[in-house]
Amino acid sequence: MTPTRFICASLLALAVTAAGHSQATIRLSDKVLQSVTMDAAAKSDVQAFIARAMEYLKSADPSQVRSGRDMISQPMTKGGANNSFRTLFASMILPSLKQVVADGSTFQASNALEAIKSLQSPDSMSYLAEQASTPRQPNATLRLIAASGIALLRTPIDLTTAQADAILKSIGANIATEKDWMVLAYGLQALQSFSTSPRVPKASQNTAQTLLVGALHSLATRLRSDSVDAGMIRAINRCLALNLRDQIPNMSHADAAAATALIEPTLKILKAMAINPPSPEYSEAYAQAGKLADKFLTTLGTRTPSKGTPQKPSGGGSASGQN
Repeated sequence: MTPTRFICASLLALAVTAAGHSQATIRLSDKVLQSVTMDAAAKSDVQAFIARAMEYLKSADPSQVRSGRDMISQPMTKGGANNSFRTLFASMILPSLKQVVADGSTFQASNALEAIKSLQSPDSMSYLAEQASTPRQPNATLRLIAASGIALLRTPIDLTTAQADAILKSIGANIATEKDWMVLAYGLQALQSFSTSPRVPKASQNTAQTLLVGALHSLATRLRSDSVDAGMIRAINRCLALNLRDQIPNMSHADAAAATALIEPTLKILKAMAINPPSPEYSEAYAQAGKLADKFLTTLGTRTPSKGTPQKPSGGGSASGQN
């Protein structure tokens, strides 16, 4: 190759690379991200943005698929989009993202779900709750991504009671049928998040707490009767550890003792199974469940009178656990 041809080829390669980077870094303006309503020009910009992102997400090139995901996620997670835009944008892009989840490869669908997780709007969370369901989504990898998006509950938007309860209904149904312990663990974490999130109405917080107490007791009972895989104990362990780490320390001692009293029947089942685990394969996990149960009961000093109303414990302090 002559020096002239080499220089021309190099310049062409640089131009192609620059064009590729230019496409990959397409973004919406701050003005659009901060808009309360969309005029015709803004709507046109958003539609063009969505078209490009979908082009990337449907690509056979993994790097372009990731670029499409990042195009959507970054303005949603870096604080650039206000709540009005977030809701409008989600309503515009969700149908296209749902189509990628339904028709794309597992890799494409995974990235589309990650993009949906970043939207954190009521509609996107409702869809994630649906996708965390085995009947709606048989692919365990995709269920795991969807369930993790609900568990985090990082929405900046206040949910209505109807919205929160609809999502909670889906989560409760998913937990009852899930056979993958990690997906189940995220479902339990979602109930924990909904029970304390300031974005969730108080009535729905109480619903989430009731569902969580019932789900833990049901799972422990089924484990004791050997009607579910013994390895599902890991989901309970993760739930209890997160509760000890993230929630109990933020409660008053009286509230923490009251919360512990609600799950005391479940904790007693766990302590019994720690002594006589249903499966030798998971004996360490059952031993860990017993230790977590002890930490709840002894550290908080819970007492449950005959009428079922927890007494205020005499001591103070907070508990902490490990994940």
